[in-house]
Amino acid sequence: MELLTRWKQSGKFPATRIYLHALFILLIMTFEALFKSIYVKSYQFSFAYAYSPIALGFYLFYLSFVYATAFIVLPFAQRLPRFFRIPYRILSLAGIFFLFTPLRYGVEQILVYRLLGESNYPQSTTWKYYFHDNLGISFSVLLAGAFVKFMDDWFVTDRLKSTLERQNLRLELDFLKSQLNPHFLFNTLNNIQSFIVQDEKARSIELIGRLSEFMRFALYECNEEYIELDKEISILQDYVELEKVRCDDRVQIDFTTGGNFAGYRIPPLLLMPFVENAFKHGADAQLGHSWIRVSIRQQNGRLDLTVENDLTLPGTRENKNGGIGLQNVQRRLQYYFNNSHRLVMDAGNRVYKVNLTLELE
Repeated sequence: MELLTRWKQSGKFPATRIYLHALFILLIMTFEALFKSIYVKSYQFSFAYAYSPIALGFYLFYLSFVYATAFIVLPFAQRLPRFFRIPYRILSLAGIFFLFTPLRYGVEQILVYRLLGESNYPQSTTWKYYFHDNLGISFSVLLAGAFVKFMDDWFVTDRLKSTLERQNLRLELDFLKSQLNPHFLFNTLNNIQSFIVQDEKARSIELIGRLSEFMRFALYECNEEYIELDKEISILQDYVELEKVRCDDRVQIDFTTGGNFAGYRIPPLLLMPFVENAFKHGADAQLGHSWIRVSIRQQNGRLDLTVENDLTLPGTRENKNGGIGLQNVQRRLQYYFNNSHRLVMDAGNRVYKVNLTLELE
């Protein structure tokens, strides 16, 4: 299941990935023969001996342990709370190390011997000798499992990074089209003009400053892979304040923050789509006595974003994607935070609610 999931993440049919694993398996199955051919002068290669049923059974058993380590044991650590991950890895690897030899003994020396009448070691081999002779092989299982995990992670990350770079170009275009469109800009500028006409200079200067900062951020700072979290929060506040003016008193808008955001970095515009969607598919679709609530909290390196808006009109949010698109946001979350995030979207009881939790580095 882990392997299939990662294949889906890495793109279309993973031919190159399969070739890498096939090459690794071939290396394992030819290593002993190559090593002896080079370093043991008296060794003469025999295909019948090197790939007998007993030898093939050993390779199958060995590779089963390697791939179980790489795709079951090690990945499971990501599902645990961060505090338990390192102890789990240490204990699980130690368990594999000490479990390999007795399981091999049971399979080869007992089960296979009873079925085929042959075994890898003579039946007179003592358990003490068998255990010490397999210590190096047990250790190689851990190294091979870690290598396969690293190789596979590198391949997936490289493919996802290439895909994300192409997607980010589209994300920037989508963001500019959805945010910096005539509807948004003209309404904001008209509101600023109305404040100037009413001689509310302080309010006009404030809104011009927010709009200028918002546009500068969208046009220039979004090119960076990471930005300061407090900067992202500040831009969200600017956006909400501009939308408040546009919506006037027809929408009740609450924006609250809590915790210290300094010192943390996240990809730009990661939070914006959820807030923008609340306006586009909530307030804009049903102006007049609607409401939007945005809450952002940071505590102990964990960021919680909650965005809610009412669904007075049935089906308001059905099958709609706003801003840069929720699917693109989910792909970015999967890439940057992998198993360190939780996203829940729910449209029940005439309330559309989004809750995003991130484990910040």
